[in-house]
Amino acid sequence: MQTSATPTVTAAPERAGASLRRAAFLAQDGLVLSCVLLALDEIGVLAPSLCRDRTVADLLPGLPPSGFGSLRVVLRSLAAQGWLADAPAGTPESTRLRWTDDGRAVAALHEDYRAIGRYLVTFRDADRDAWTRPWSADSIKRFAEVLDRAGGRWGTDALPPAVRATVAGHLDGAVIIPLLLSGPAVRLPDGASDLLERSGWSADAARRYAGTFGMSASYLPMFGRLPDLLRGTLVVRPDAVPEWHVNRALNVHASGAAHGRYFRDTLAVVMDLFNRPDLAEQPRFIADTGCGNGRWLVELYQAIRDRTLRGAFFAEHPLTMVGIDPNQAALDEARRVLAAHDIPAVLLAGDIGAPDGIADELRARGIDIRQGLHVRSFIDHDRPYRGEARQPDGRAHADGAFLDPDGAALSEHAVQDDLVAHLRRWAPYVRKHGLLVLEAHSLAPHIARQHLGETHAVAFETYHGLSHQYPIDHADWLRSCRAAGLEPVLSESRRYPRRQPFVAVSLNRLMPVETRGIPEATPASAGSGDGWGLHTLLFEGGDIRRPRQWSAGPTGWLVGRAVRALERRLAVVRPGETLRVLDYGSGTGLCAIELLKALRERRFADRMAGAGARLEVHLVDLPGDWFAQGRRLLASHPWVRCHDLRDAAGGFRPLPDIVGAAEVDLVLASMVFHLVPATALDRVVADIEAVLRPHGELLWSSPDIGPAGPGACLFHDVNRAVRAAALDEPLDGDWPPQMRDLLREVRTARSASADRRAGRRILARPHDAADLAAAFGRRLTGELHHADYEIQPDEIRDTLLVPSNAAEYLPEVADPLRRAALVEALIARVLPGFRRGPAATASGLSIRWTFGAYAR
Repeated sequence: MQTSATPTVTAAPERAGASLRRAAFLAQDGLVLSCVLLALDEIGVLAPSLCRDRTVADLLPGLPPSGFGSLRVVLRSLAAQGWLADAPAGTPESTRLRWTDDGRAVAALHEDYRAIGRYLVTFRDADRDAWTRPWSADSIKRFAEVLDRAGGRWGTDALPPAVRATVAGHLDGAVIIPLLLSGPAVRLPDGASDLLERSGWSADAARRYAGTFGMSASYLPMFGRLPDLLRGTLVVRPDAVPEWHVNRALNVHASGAAHGRYFRDTLAVVMDLFNRPDLAEQPRFIADTGCGNGRWLVELYQAIRDRTLRGAFFAEHPLTMVGIDPNQAALDEARRVLAAHDIPAVLLAGDIGAPDGIADELRARGIDIRQGLHVRSFIDHDRPYRGEARQPDGRAHADGAFLDPDGAALSEHAVQDDLVAHLRRWAPYVRKHGLLVLEAHSLAPHIARQHLGETHAVAFETYHGLSHQYPIDHADWLRSCRAAGLEPVLSESRRYPRRQPFVAVSLNRLMPVETRGIPEATPASAGSGDGWGLHTLLFEGGDIRRPRQWSAGPTGWLVGRAVRALERRLAVVRPGETLRVLDYGSGTGLCAIELLKALRERRFADRMAGAGARLEVHLVDLPGDWFAQGRRLLASHPWVRCHDLRDAAGGFRPLPDIVGAAEVDLVLASMVFHLVPATALDRVVADIEAVLRPHGELLWSSPDIGPAGPGACLFHDVNRAVRAAALDEPLDGDWPPQMRDLLREVRTARSASADRRAGRRILARPHDAADLAAAFGRRLTGELHHADYEIQPDEIRDTLLVPSNAAEYLPEVADPLRRAALVEALIARVLPGFRRGPAATASGLSIRWTFGAYAR
């Protein structure tokens, strides 16, 4: 029976949400792993390495550097899959193939993977029409060879239960991918429709994920020659004309289909910029470097034209779309697409790694590169590598697997250095409107193997590594941006997924660091007190232009919503009115500082003055060193008012007494409610309700509200473990003598009052989100949100080393130096256990944050 590529399937069980995504991820992994195992077998590595642990030098003596570079990439994919115990090291002599128990169990099905690999590489044609032509006789023959095994469920029943479903997903999915990608007019071989039906891929599901599958399948031309890459007799040259390693037409189409969600979020940031009222200050053009066929430029232009303030004034303030791409065929198609939609555009050849050349080309056309908004999607990791080659050494087990232009292995440090240099070249040109970047990120193998079916890491990093592309871990990406002098606009940043201990994709608008301060604030000066300790926990080196990453994302959530709330009020404010923001528990001023930055960029002061209205930002907190630091920074700002929460007698002051009879438009509470005792929650909520105007909003965040969920922990879980270890852990020989003596001192000094004191600083039992929702719900209307953010070990350490935190949490040790030494030792003792748990990220821990958005 002959079928079309998208058959009508009526009996297939419809896969739901997460199940469908899991099947799609496993299918792509299966495609790549089938080709990898086929190639490893062909070069004579697979069977010998399964007999006993062998080094690459032993298995492939005399392997050229380019062959070893490519081999590192595919071995890393097997480590990420959990089949090899170790990620590849930096030399053939130090890279050992050591199969795990799961990897050895799957060896029984290697022939099925290799049979699917032989079938898949029949689709290695890079021609534009490759997927709309009839299948070749070889493709039909190879499909028939795997069809019977697919009908028998591949014999996976003999596998361990934990592996069985993953392997079935690999094999089923890899076979189905060519069925879903072939054009609707292509007649598919006998059995295709039955296979689709059995595997649950309905026509609708097929349409939803066909583009995603195209990303991996577009590299089948390269996988078809993988044995040559592994032998070192062939090297991918990304700038080769014509491209042989990727089906570019399929890749471009798949990219658009797979990235729709990210483009929608990017569009929201762009539209916000073009809705700002000072039209003369808006970008004069949008430049998309790596524009491909230009369709993203069309979507951006049409949205701005039809749905923003700027669009109503195109006659006075025209907008030009600039498409930049190194591929002339892409530019020709972009020119056709933009002309068909009657969009004013400039198209030019340009290299993302050479912004000076792009600036010259634009200048020749009368365009100043500094006057535009620069956008790009998933292209920075595809830049040409221009750095000085640095090879990974034999100890570099955690490095990513990257290739230099000649195919030899590169260290991750070299790739990061190259990224920093690349971003520095762009920084002078994006000072005014920023660089809006969508980027994909790598995952460490030990993280990827814990989340199979939840991430595209195995497939994504293999075809990117082999094709000389350079995605890096999200935390390393942010560090590289900072090293290049660029800072994300926190309120416009996004991470995907939101609730996993890894980041696969990020969206950031990057601005030069010199633009990220507040001129009206008093520059922070170095100190050693408690307020300075907290301030440096929140800002790198105390520099308010550089928020530390552990709290940057959650603060951006608050600030983004606060800005939108204030914009709504500004739209209806009347002359003489005052808009009031109350920062409850403001501490050293993190949330207020970031809000003032965002309002400064939006020229909020001028707009308020133009409306005849005023803005006040009230900082409220308990008196102490933390709040004193906030006062030092912000009290001179014309909008800021500072208030103590205690009166002269030490009692709490009601908020209405603090802000007077005036009503507050917006209350912010950053990292406060996890510290409020359960018995005081109702009183605090009532106090906030009492100052909110009708429809006024409360926005809050907390990193220590339970439950943490399956892939995260709470902010103070490590700190709780530190105190538990100090009080209860056996004093065995692993402790240095001086630490054992100090711990005995702690245990001798322990008392009920010391426990109560520690419990005030960090609740022994964290609040439950349901209890907080109930407390707020009794007086306000709203809901909770959750997201996970990464914290690094040094940030965890610095949290407990804030002087008052340590003094309150380990009050049994009076001397601050001895206490700090004990804290360091205790963290070193308990942190490895967390790093082996489900909350582990590539280099730190994933923290569950709870957010509240409520209104009166």
